[in-house]
Amino acid sequence: MTITAEDYAENVINMTDTISERFIIEQVYYKYVEDVPELHVFVYNYGTVDIKVKVEVKGETCPAAEEEWIEIPSKEMMPFPNIILETIPLPKEELNIKAYTKRGNNVYYRYLVP
Repeated sequence: MTITAEDYAENVINMTDTISERFIIEQVYYKYVEDVPELHVFVYNYGTVDIKVKVEVKGETCPAAEEEWIEIPSKEMMPFPNIILETIPLPKEELNIKAYTKRGNNVYYRYLVP
């Protein structure tokens, strides 16, 4: 009975953390560094729990390794490592950027390439 109660309590805490996640893609900019297009993304965690986040754009995920996540403490903003795009976006192309957490929440941002 004790094990069942502990499992239940742990599941409730995890569920509470999941619904307490609040984050936004705060800033995005695009530039060339030595003729390589880089996308810079900043994610702000305005929630009350720490989060682990990845960013996806044009089929590229950052960080790319499956087990790697960018940890963002509560009330902090974190820059993502420069996302090097495989295909060079055209001027005025719209990039759809998705940030998602390890718990399964996500946000979207639309960026128009200058």
